Amino acid sequence: MIRILIKNWWLLALRGVFALLFGMFAFSLRTMIDTWVLGAVARAGLVVIFGFLAFAAGLCTITAAMRGAGTEKSYLLLCDGIAICVGGAVILFAPRLDLIWLIYAVAVFAITVGILELLLARTLRRHVPDEWALALAGAGSFCFGVYFLAAPKTETISMLRWLGIYAGFSGVAILALAFRLHSLRTSVHGLAGHAVPASK
Repeated sequence: MIRILIKNWWLLALRGVFALLFGMFAFSLRTMIDTWVLGAVARAGLVVIFGFLAFAAGLCTITAAMRGAGTEKSYLLLCDGIAICVGGAVILFAPRLDLIWLIYAVAVFAITVGILELLLARTLRRHVPDEWALALAGAGSFCFGVYFLAAPKTETISMLRWLGIYAGFSGVAILALAFRLHSLRTSVHGLAGHAVPASK
């Protein structure tokens, strides 16, 4: 797994950039989401942009997994990418998906991705014991997903703010992981050779 991630650190960085872009877009819409003229356009744009960026981020992760296909635990990375890609596609092509249903879709998406990222983080820490970014991203995704499911959906601007915070948080954590992996690229063989054996 460590070789796959180090080799494809730039794809993870690209995924983080997509998340940050959506977070910035969500925050920029807060002033117009409740207006009579621009509200419908803003909501539709939010759904489309989120679906497109999630789909693109999923493709980046799937590409990283496929480049390491058949080695180590690339299937976890592949499942993570597929979950993101499918979530983006469903949101992008679902008819009449409004903001409330987008929040529910993001909640399910975040919980699924959070669980997969925590599993990936467990594998990664066998090679890089001090790595925390992926575990933080996974835990954050899971917690935000639970919050989105449980929180009342009455205040549109508040939910939009939290959606932007989640996207920004996820983007920063994934970028931190990507640049950490970039810094380790010269020692990939040493890291792989000193991996802690998996417990049976």
